[in-house]
Amino acid sequence: MTSRSGHFILAGMREKIGKLECLIRPGEDEDRSVVLLHGFGADASDLFSLADFLDPEQEWNFYFPEGPIEVPIGPMMSGRAWFPITLRQLDEGIDFSNVRPIGMDASSELVYDMIFHLNCPKVVIGGFSQGAMLATEVALNNPQDISGLVLLSGALIDQDNWKKKAPDLKGMRFIQSHGQSDSVIPASAGQKLYDMLKGAGLEGQFISFGGGHEIPLPVLLKTKEYLRSVLA
Repeated sequence: MTSRSGHFILAGMREKIGKLECLIRPGEDEDRSVVLLHGFGADASDLFSLADFLDPEQEWNFYFPEGPIEVPIGPMMSGRAWFPITLRQLDEGIDFSNVRPIGMDASSELVYDMIFHLNCPKVVIGGFSQGAMLATEVALNNPQDISGLVLLSGALIDQDNWKKKAPDLKGMRFIQSHGQSDSVIPASAGQKLYDMLKGAGLEGQFISFGGGHEIPLPVLLKTKEYLRSVLA
């Protein structure tokens, strides 16, 4: 099976699309795709298993790109990231609501370049944690190319800039989730993002759950329903 960009793709095979390495779970319909971005310190494989759960019929193409920045996550261990986060920020709880993270522009361009190479008429983009933040940034910068948003444990960042662009996504449907006990990204940061998107005219569902920085089964079930409604 080949994608529109000419890449040969097999289930779980790592391929370079544009300038990003990706894991790909191919589907039957090349006109509908889902792009999911991992969180800080993870890699392309972190969310890969979600593809078969969210789309057991293998109707849609799933792409899992890998962040361009290598970050240490333990002794002799490293992961990937989309932009740097300090240990202090992780310990105190991340709040980028008034900050534009260093590296955001470069990673946003890389992800959009990947989507451009896919040349797919219908793309839902999303991610977990830092990946959700970047997915929001990509959608805000390229509203004409994004059909929906999946925001798992994300947050509002660079709010002055985002609030100016958000009305361009008016009418877009999104799904968002956040743990009430999240110690990495406070639930209040997720609520700020939801309020901003709803205030700009997007149509969203917010799932609050009694856990932490995670993706529980009820969120996955709701996300499955959401993707079916947007991509069907």
